[in-house]
Amino acid sequence: MKVIQVKCPSCNTPIYSKERDRLFFCDKCNTLHVRDGGAEKLEYEIAEFGKSAQGEKVYMPFWRMYSSFTITSKSVEGGQLFRLSSWLKGGGNSGSLFIYLPATDMDTNSMKYWSTTYTANPPRYATRLNFGGVRRLAASMNREEAKSLADFVVVTMEAEKPGVLQRLDYSLTVNDAKVVYLPFVYTQGGLTPAL
Repeated sequence: MKVIQVKCPSCNTPIYSKERDRLFFCDKCNTLHVRDGGAEKLEYEIAEFGKSAQGEKVYMPFWRMYSSFTITSKSVEGGQLFRLSSWLKGGGNSGSLFIYLPATDMDTNSMKYWSTTYTANPPRYATRLNFGGVRRLAASMNREEAKSLADFVVVTMEAEKPGVLQRLDYSLTVNDAKVVYLPFVYTQGGLTPAL
C-alpha cells in the first residue's frame, strides 16, 4: 500500500489530519476541498461561536441545500404542511427553502432531529474565515449523498405526526449545496448548539 501526502489543490500546502474526513481544510489559503476520487474546491461557511458558549467547542458540518419545492397536490388535516408552506420563499404551494442535513456520522434519530430543527428554523450567524484552532467533526457525506437525502428531510417533517398527512405529491430540486460548519459545545446532555 502506497501512502500519498494530501496537498491543498489551491496552494500545494501539505494537509495533516488525524481523522478520516471527506472534507479537508487548508489553513494557509482558507479553502475547503472534498475527497471523492479527486479534490474539488467547495463553497463553505464557518459560523462564529456565540459569546456565551461555555465548554469544549466543536464544529459540526452540515450540507445546506438551497432547494425549489412545489406541492402539486395534498390531502392533509392540520400538522406540519401548513408550516412547510409558510417556510417557502415565494408563498403558496411553491417556492424555495434551505434544507439542512448533518454531514457527519450520527444515529438516525439525531440526524432527523438536527435536519428538521435547522430546516424549520434556519440558524442566523456571523461568519469567520477559519476554525480558530477549534476541532471539527469529520464529514462522512458528500454532496450527492446529501442531495439524495433532501427528500427524506421534507418527508420526515411532514409525516412526524401519525395520521395527520394522508397524501403529498411534490417536486423537490436541489439548486445549490454548500457546507456550513455550525458551532456546538459538549455538555452532559450531549452536543448543544453554541450560536
